Amino acid sequence: MANLFGMGGGKEVYLTVSPACGLELIELEKNGNIKSYAQTPLDYNEAQREIANYDDFRKAVEEVFAARNINPAQTNVHLSIPTVWFGGKEGLPLLLDENAIGNIVLGELEQTYIFKRKDPLPFWFDNLVSKNSDSRSIFYTAVQSEAIETIKDILAQMGATLASVECSLFATLKGLYLTGIAREQMATETSWSLMIINNSGFQILDMQGNRILGYYEEPLPLKSYEGEEIYTAIENAAQIAFMSTASNSLVVVSETDLVSAQMLSEKLQFSGQTIYVEDNKFRMEPLMELPLNILAEDQIKVSLHAIGHQCLASGILPVDVNFIGGKGATSAQAAFIDTPFGKITPLKATIIVIVIAALILGPLLLANYFFGSQAASLTEQANELDAKITQLDEQIGAATGTGDTAFSASDEIERVLKNNRTKIMAYAALGESIPKDIYLTYFITGEDSKINIKGCAGSVEDVYVFFKNLKDSLVDTNLRISKLDMRAGSLDTIVNSTASTLDNAPYVFEITNMSDEELKSFKDSLLNKKKDENNNNENVEGQPHENAQ
Repeated sequence: MANLFGMGGGKEVYLTVSPACGLELIELEKNGNIKSYAQTPLDYNEAQREIANYDDFRKAVEEVFAARNINPAQTNVHLSIPTVWFGGKEGLPLLLDENAIGNIVLGELEQTYIFKRKDPLPFWFDNLVSKNSDSRSIFYTAVQSEAIETIKDILAQMGATLASVECSLFATLKGLYLTGIAREQMATETSWSLMIINNSGFQILDMQGNRILGYYEEPLPLKSYEGEEIYTAIENAAQIAFMSTASNSLVVVSETDLVSAQMLSEKLQFSGQTIYVEDNKFRMEPLMELPLNILAEDQIKVSLHAIGHQCLASGILPVDVNFIGGKGATSAQAAFIDTPFGKITPLKATIIVIVIAALILGPLLLANYFFGSQAASLTEQANELDAKITQLDEQIGAATGTGDTAFSASDEIERVLKNNRTKIMAYAALGESIPKDIYLTYFITGEDSKINIKGCAGSVEDVYVFFKNLKDSLVDTNLRISKLDMRAGSLDTIVNSTASTLDNAPYVFEITNMSDEELKSFKDSLLNKKKDENNNNENVEGQPHENAQ
């Protein structure tokens, strides 16, 4: 019975996936201390923000389990993956219930480029430091539902149970507390900021103690820069964010081998205290003191992400994120339930309740067996009545113009006004945002807030200033720099030019909120339309005058 329901048995294993460290495993002792650690490489697709190959994931899990002689059977696995998406929503009515807020969060996520193709598995919670008493502010995060189901199936085939899933953002915050790096800031109501650098850009969290006050993300193609260019690009992009913060201290965490947190912290123009954390190849010693049973060469590999993840329901943060516990903040479940028989998962507790209920209801079900035919007849009649009612409701709906397929004039008018308003805002933003040495060569805006801008510039700084101005003017449009290259031509001509004009501006750029697939489809459609127009013109010129008319 103990093995069947998991009472007092099974091991708790903590798996962490990150682009820099691959797959990490931590096993805890009963007193909470780290018992063993293992690590193996694992590719991560940072563009899609998902594990690159799930067959490789299966092999990596089997490898780390085997390295520490852990039998996956009867093992509860707690997983932490890189943050896929994080955002906030302000100005919600106080009277909205949790289901309504969940629908709003899903609507926001479906507008992002990641969740346009894959269903999100969201988690939201209230902004605990919001001062606005007239409305409600929330933060939300999400992962791909399909990815979690795939991981759950892989672990189930190995005999393990996926008990919880969190993301790296919250694990990193807990890791900063456990290592003592930001314990002082998180234990008080101090205003401080956290800057996390990875291969795709950086994120800045404005914090008040252990509670999130604000979030800012800046995508940067760091792999396209060389040497000091990386630090200059990050410094220029982060300067505006630092100007609007009132933080007393800044913690800089680098999760990429491309950037040294120490060198970056020395270049950033931040007036308060700066603390750097090397979570990459530049780290020279472990982040915290670890048990002696972990080898010295392994101790320096343990990431900040893994350190924070192995401390789940610790109370360090006011919110414990668990994506498979529920889609709302209040519906998140604990990974385990303490009972007089030991720790059990909510699923196994449910099984126990079902067994007990079956024992109690058995005699009643046996008695009901003798009246089965009569009950079946009544059920059949009820089903027939329900079918007739449903059919009549559909007929009434079709006759009165109601239902899911009915045309709504107000909704159509609102959609048209929204599209036109977006286009007008885009034209206004261009006029207000363009610097002196920026020249636009192409601009289009269409339905669904799709924008595409091309141009040339005298310097990279002009492009980023123009980009930041656009983002500040066109909020919630998810603009990004899809292209920033040097114009083809003679390098001597570009270097010797003393003034920036349309003809000699050395850099070309493209700013859009379309995905790569949407851009390609859009450009292909324009090309096909141009070909059709040329063919029509050729046909008209080759016809007699009467036919042409």
